[in-house]
Amino acid sequence: MLPAAQPLLTVGETAALLRISKPTVYRWIANGDLPAIRYGQLRPEGDNRRGGALRIPKDVVMALLSPEEVA
Repeated sequence: MLPAAQPLLTVGETAALLRISKPTVYRWIANGDLPAIRYGQLRPEGDNRRGGALRIPKDVVMALLSPEEVA
Protein backbone atom coordinates (compact mmCIF):
# COMPACT_ATOMS: atom_id res chain seq x y z
CA MET A 1 0.00 0.00 0.00
CA LEU A 2 1.29 3.45 -0.92
CA PRO A 3 1.58 6.13 1.78
CA ALA A 4 -0.98 8.91 1.78
CA ALA A 5 -0.14 11.69 -0.64
CA GLN A 6 1.38 14.78 0.88
CA PRO A 7 -0.99 17.77 0.68
CA LEU A 8 0.36 20.34 -1.78
CA LEU A 9 -0.57 23.95 -2.47
CA THR A 10 -0.38 25.98 -5.65
CA VAL A 11 1.63 29.18 -5.82
CA GLY A 12 -1.62 31.18 -5.67
CA GLU A 13 -2.89 29.29 -2.62
CA THR A 14 0.46 29.75 -0.89
CA ALA A 15 0.48 33.48 -1.63
CA ALA A 16 -3.06 33.87 -0.28
CA LEU A 17 -2.31 31.97 2.94
CA LEU A 18 0.90 33.92 3.60
CA ARG A 19 -0.68 37.22 2.42
CA ILE A 20 2.13 37.88 -0.03
CA SER A 21 2.24 38.26 -3.80
CA LYS A 22 2.74 35.39 -6.22
CA PRO A 23 6.03 36.93 -7.49
CA THR A 24 7.31 36.81 -3.91
CA VAL A 25 6.49 33.09 -3.69
CA TYR A 26 8.32 32.49 -6.99
CA ARG A 27 11.31 34.50 -5.72
CA TRP A 28 11.44 32.53 -2.45
CA ILE A 29 11.39 29.29 -4.45
CA ALA A 30 14.15 30.51 -6.80
CA ASN A 31 16.29 31.60 -3.83
CA GLY A 32 15.79 28.26 -2.07
CA ASP A 33 13.92 29.85 0.84
CA LEU A 34 10.73 27.89 0.12
CA PRO A 35 10.90 24.24 -0.98
CA ALA A 36 8.77 23.36 -3.99
CA ILE A 37 8.07 20.36 -6.17
CA ARG A 38 8.16 20.81 -9.94
CA TYR A 39 6.31 18.24 -11.99
CA GLY A 40 4.71 17.89 -15.36
CA GLN A 41 5.93 17.93 -18.92
CA LEU A 42 9.33 19.53 -19.48
CA ARG A 43 10.04 21.81 -22.42
CA PRO A 44 11.91 20.52 -25.47
CA GLU A 45 15.68 20.88 -25.52
CA GLY A 46 16.74 24.39 -26.46
CA ASP A 47 13.65 26.02 -24.97
CA ASN A 48 14.82 28.14 -22.03
CA ARG A 49 11.45 28.34 -20.30
CA ARG A 50 11.03 26.09 -17.26
CA GLY A 51 7.82 24.14 -17.93
CA GLY A 52 5.89 21.99 -15.49
CA ALA A 53 3.90 23.07 -12.46
CA LEU A 54 5.09 24.11 -9.01
CA ARG A 55 3.54 22.84 -5.81
CA ILE A 56 4.54 23.73 -2.25
CA PRO A 57 4.13 21.25 0.63
CA LYS A 58 1.30 22.45 2.87
CA ASP A 59 3.17 21.58 6.07
CA VAL A 60 5.98 23.99 5.12
CA VAL A 61 3.51 26.84 4.62
CA MET A 62 1.70 26.04 7.87
CA ALA A 63 5.04 26.04 9.71
CA LEU A 64 5.62 29.59 8.44
CA LEU A 65 2.24 30.58 9.89
CA SER A 66 2.68 28.92 13.28
CA PRO A 67 3.19 31.21 16.30
CA GLU A 68 6.13 29.12 17.55
CA GLU A 69 8.16 30.12 14.47
CA VAL A 70 7.60 33.83 15.13
CA ALA A 71 8.73 33.80 18.77
